[in-house]
Amino acid sequence: AAAAMGMAYFFVLSHQNSFDVRWCKGSVASKIFAPWVEQLQNRGVKFLPSTRAADIKIDKDAGGRTRNKACGVELSDGSVLDADAVVMAVGMTAMQGIIRSSKGLGTIPEFARMNNLGAVDVCAVRLWVDKPVTLP
Repeated sequence: AAAAMGMAYFFVLSHQNSFDVRWCKGSVASKIFAPWVEQLQNRGVKFLPSTRAADIKIDKDAGGRTRNKACGVELSDGSVLDADAVVMAVGMTAMQGIIRSSKGLGTIPEFARMNNLGAVDVCAVRLWVDKPVTLP
């Protein structure tokens, strides 16, 4: 605890002009995620809340060999969403669970090796904007 307080003092209080973190003025859900979701929906993105992905579908050639390319997502209800690409925006623990339960991902060496990694999920986000943002 003393080390954490020392670091906080050094980075936050002693060097305030160098400290590049800004705290959200309101809830992150209402100030960041809700407007982001609305903007994406206005661009045609469809969200499926409370929908579990059961597997990542892997493309195969005519001979049945894996092409190492995702081609869709199988949902827990058995339906499949076809895709040109799949973005897995999850932490390492969730990623390892997805790989273990996937029929196709575990056959791709790069993904299979991920299950040997020991990691701690940490998230830091930096947003750069192209114009000034007026805060409420």
